[in-house]
Amino acid sequence: MAPNATVRDQILEIRKDEIKHYQTFTHLYHTLSGQQPQPTLNENCPKDYSTGVEFSFKDEQHTTDFYLEVYDRATDPIVKEAFRRAAADEQQHAVWFLYFMQKEQQQLK
Repeated sequence: MAPNATVRDQILEIRKDEIKHYQTFTHLYHTLSGQQPQPTLNENCPKDYSTGVEFSFKDEQHTTDFYLEVYDRATDPIVKEAFRRAAADEQQHAVWFLYFMQKEQQQLK
């Protein structure tokens, strides 16, 4: 679906970060609650590259805001650091998706 191998590889790197966030948050949840989380998928994934990149850009921005809110409210230093790090990653991901959107717009001109 990605237009070339370079973009695909960067998206796969972003995916690795997202898996790492999931593992970190799952561990924190289990440590704090004694239970395993039961995540659910709330939205369908976009079917094409352009829609997916725009969706991902917006999602990364919203997620950054959410993680920073959790960071601000958290009192445990381990929890704070996990959310600070994840927020920084999400912001970096948003920049990549914005770059991909701009490159695609340039190619359409």
